[in-house]
Amino acid sequence: MTIHIKRKIVPIKKNTPPEGWTEEAKAGASQAAAIGLSLDDLDDGGDMAAELNEIMDLNSDLYK
Repeated sequence: MTIHIKRKIVPIKKNTPPEGWTEEAKAGASQAAAIGLSLDDLDDGGDMAAELNEIMDLNSDLYK
C-alpha cells in the first residue's frame, strides 16, 4: 500500500490594519497579533485595538 501526501503551500495573509486607524489602534493590532488574535476579532473602527494597546502598555494611565 502506498500513501501519497499532497502538500499545498498557502500564502500567509498580512494582518495589516485598515487605512484611517490611529497609531494607537495599529499598536493595538500588533498586541492582538502577539496574543493570537486577528483583526477579525476586533471592531472595524480600531477602537478595540486602541483600548487593547492601552491595557497592554504598562506605562499607560491605567496603571498609575
